[in-house]
Amino acid sequence: MVDEIYEEKRGFVRMQIDTLVTFTIKGKGEKTYHGTSQNLSATGLYMTTEDAINIGDEVELIMNSSNQKLPPFVAAGKVIRCETDQTDTKLYHVSVSLSETH
Repeated sequence: MVDEIYEEKRGFVRMQIDTLVTFTIKGKGEKTYHGTSQNLSATGLYMTTEDAINIGDEVELIMNSSNQKLPPFVAAGKVIRCETDQTDTKLYHVSVSLSETH
């Protein structure tokens, strides 16, 4: 058996961030949804939420920092994955491909 060294294939580092995410879904009115971020990179966000979101939905999201000196992270993107949690069927794992950040 040959030992292979793992090589990261992602172009950007993922930061582990556990904070509240507030988001809206374009075309679905003014309703605000909530989730918890799990990790963030330059091109994507992975979060958990109690709301099922359709793949392809465009979302606008805000993440507030616990540090009052830092402005909120504001971004928009498209949902590329939404899967039900294996142990909690009321929880969804959502991946968003970010298209713009402010």
